[in-house]
Amino acid sequence: EFNNYDGIYPFFLRLLSEVTASDGSSSMASVCGSTLALLDAGVPIKRPVSGISIGLYADDSDDQQFTTVTDLLGMEDHFGKMDFKIASSNQ
Repeated sequence: EFNNYDGIYPFFLRLLSEVTASDGSSSMASVCGSTLALLDAGVPIKRPVSGISIGLYADDSDDQQFTTVTDLLGMEDHFGKMDFKIASSNQ
């Protein structure tokens, strides 16, 4: 049983996200979609969570020249130097 603000929530939940096609960040879609599913089902959560995917492009000849991009597409994810995910609530 989990404590929530109004009492005890007597269920254990496991969320499963099945992504059948993607041209972007499926992991961040899973984070945001899971939060929306819990809210839609009326599950008492402490706070909603969202996320974004961020990528880094760097100039091969000059490591000091770089650009960051958000909301990556598949090709951007493939050719970038690095990508990372940020997921959090407002706290």
